[in-house]
Amino acid sequence: MCGIAGVFGARAPQVVERMLRVLAHRGPDDQHLVAGEGYTLGARRLSIIDLEGGRQPLPGSQAAQGSGRVWVAQNGEFYSFRERREELRRRGHHFQTRCDTEVIAHLYEEHGQDFPRWIEGMFAISLWDERRREGCLVRDRAGKKPLYYTVHEGALWYASEIKALLQVPGIRREVNLEALHHYLSYKNVPSPLTIFEGIHMLPPAHMLVWQDGRISRIQRYWRLDWTPLEGDPTEEELAQELARLLKQAVRRRLVSDVPIGFFLSGGVDSSLSTALAAQEAGGRIRTFTLTYDQDSTTPGKELDLKCAREIARQYGTEHLEERIDFSRFTEDLPAILSHFDEPFGGVVSTYFLSRLISKHVKVALSGDGADELFGSYLSHRVAGPVAEVLAARREGREPRDLGHFAGQRDFVENLAEEEEYAWRCKLLVFGEEEKAALYSSDFRARFAACSTREHLRQAFQGLSAQDPTNRILEVEFATQLPDQVLAFVDRLSMAHSLEIRTGFLDTDVMEFAARIPGRFKIHGQEVKSVLKRAARGHIPDIAIDRPKEGFVMPVNQWLNTWLFDYASRALAPERLAVHGFFDPQAVGDLMARFRAGQTNLANRVLNLLCFQVWHEIYLEQRLSVPLGDAAGLLASESSAGSLRTVEVGSVRVQAFQPAAESVGLAG
Repeated sequence: MCGIAGVFGARAPQVVERMLRVLAHRGPDDQHLVAGEGYTLGARRLSIIDLEGGRQPLPGSQAAQGSGRVWVAQNGEFYSFRERREELRRRGHHFQTRCDTEVIAHLYEEHGQDFPRWIEGMFAISLWDERRREGCLVRDRAGKKPLYYTVHEGALWYASEIKALLQVPGIRREVNLEALHHYLSYKNVPSPLTIFEGIHMLPPAHMLVWQDGRISRIQRYWRLDWTPLEGDPTEEELAQELARLLKQAVRRRLVSDVPIGFFLSGGVDSSLSTALAAQEAGGRIRTFTLTYDQDSTTPGKELDLKCAREIARQYGTEHLEERIDFSRFTEDLPAILSHFDEPFGGVVSTYFLSRLISKHVKVALSGDGADELFGSYLSHRVAGPVAEVLAARREGREPRDLGHFAGQRDFVENLAEEEEYAWRCKLLVFGEEEKAALYSSDFRARFAACSTREHLRQAFQGLSAQDPTNRILEVEFATQLPDQVLAFVDRLSMAHSLEIRTGFLDTDVMEFAARIPGRFKIHGQEVKSVLKRAARGHIPDIAIDRPKEGFVMPVNQWLNTWLFDYASRALAPERLAVHGFFDPQAVGDLMARFRAGQTNLANRVLNLLCFQVWHEIYLEQRLSVPLGDAAGLLASESSAGSLRTVEVGSVRVQAFQPAAESVGLAG
């Protein structure tokens, strides 16, 4: 696990070295780069595989044959690298390390630009082919690992985080208005946009190729198929196959040269992952359960604790419980947003959870991705009832089954629209008309060209799923999962140098789960039905049959007390006037309506607050990140460590050795 940064089309080791230093939290153990004619590749390292020999970037084997090197740097984990390495050895390849990244270089030499097909894992890869003088950027199938890029002065600069790209001389900090418009509705900026004009995110399952001084193509190399499985399988048959695939996926993710911990929330997803790991590990595993302070909690947390303790007892885990304290949240918020580099109004609990777990382990297994494959959120639960209401309207009858919404028919009736994207738009934080009223007169006309409604309409085009539940899952798997859910998992765990793995995003699991018909995922009052059946016998029934309670922060509660005062100061007219995007009167009216009891406006207040804090950090550069947080540190060379330079053929290699006192700056 690492952070990567570099450039295609320029030899710029000093700039890349600066870029890497602001990614120290992603890899506190080492920094290393290579530079040659027309390229510089670098990586920060969190040592997990081949602790002694896995320094990146790593070369392939063609150099020995006189045909030029292939250099590779990777942020992530290649779980099936041992099997691929043996296959390549049988085909005549020779390896110098036990590291997964070296195998990627050899896969490229063997298969060319088709090499991502042979990689099972989570990854953002940078590869430079000296002989062909071209570079590739590749992102994993689900979008677990981030990769940003920009074309600047005839070269392609890339990095694991935007903050590294902002170290490139001449890069402008200008807000992308379309990105801001979408953020207000989604709570995140949708890829490939970023909040910065001219900086882009590579979408999941895509490869970018740089050739002849330009981006020659950006192409998808994998697409998840949601067409239903053939035949007429029973739920029990599906559950058995799902359990088998999940066990295989968890086994793959136990590959590590350092200890692994396990998130154990007490819910089905993390509990099943933990149970399967305990069965596969061959030794005692370490589990973590985190809860809130009594004054900062939501209903159901005591049941979380009860279920987690029961599973830990059943499998004899080394179980640790820690309580999260949000008393410094207003101080932590700038640090949190500095790790996203963009405004973000979604879940941020992972920041606090990871800060605690990282004291014990470098790697942890979680249950992320299960909700998006098997159905859990409001949009998933209501998709079937909306379809039923629409069918009843067309057929002139009463709706027969509204599932979770049997007592909320008016809600479903008001939501129902023939076009799927249209009803989904009604669940967004801000609607189009609401945003138009929010914008200042100076910017309203410029924002008028942006449409989140149209953006969402396009997301519903060309779906392969056929039933209502899977169609909404397919859309959100490609949008909300990578852009919001996996974003907060990655950024807020890596803020504390903690790698998080999940078996649910294994390729075999994804490809099987997507094709399970929606009736086996959500029916009646049951969510994740087939997954729960797969969990029977592995975890206690109490953890399966309990109500779902996500690990969320009680934002409504906070905004009705101490956080409201903080938000009021941040959104004061004089502070909004600095950028001028919003009408201070409209923002004030929103705050007043929330204060008067319209609690459904909480997410709108939070979205505006997070944007304002982000703007003051990144554009105004007047709000500092708390001392000790890696994102806010730009240490000088003398204080951060030493830089050594050697020549390897035509390649200049710089190796950064962190000073002892700098290793702890990750959080």
